[in-house]
Amino acid sequence: MPRWLLGLLLAAPLAGLSAWVVHGSATRSHGPAVPIGLLAGFPVPEADLSADKLEDRVDGAAEALRAQGCRRLLYWRLADPPADLEVLVFRTAEGAGTTMEREAGPGRTAGPGEEAQASDQVVYFRRGPFFVRLLLDPAASVSAETLTRKAGEVDQALRHGARL
Repeated sequence: MPRWLLGLLLAAPLAGLSAWVVHGSATRSHGPAVPIGLLAGFPVPEADLSADKLEDRVDGAAEALRAQGCRRLLYWRLADPPADLEVLVFRTAEGAGTTMEREAGPGRTAGPGEEAQASDQVVYFRRGPFFVRLLLDPAASVSAETLTRKAGEVDQALRHGARL
């Protein structure tokens, strides 16, 4: 048997083991791995929760969210403006719309996405199967326009960079 073939045969298990280790390190134990470019311009989320882990982030609403088809929740703590950002991913746009109705009420204001409700402290919007909550830190003094602009950045990222 040629030496190069013997070397190749001996290296194959090591290459397979290395690939397995690298793949395993990219997977999070609390949810699916975050695809690169999930939200262009945003860091990796601080929390990436599958439907069965929603209780870790939402108090008392997990069952209702699952009933509407919520399959994933991503969370970021933003510094500029200081706010909490949650992107809830639903199976259908209708599920996201029902959650939008429940969370934001029936009124709509100008804002990002296909429908929005914005105030000085919070922006809710829906883009297809995504429902987004951007909640300003209560101690922050930021204009409503700044908060809405940040929500617009999230909407832009969802339209062009989200891969779920």
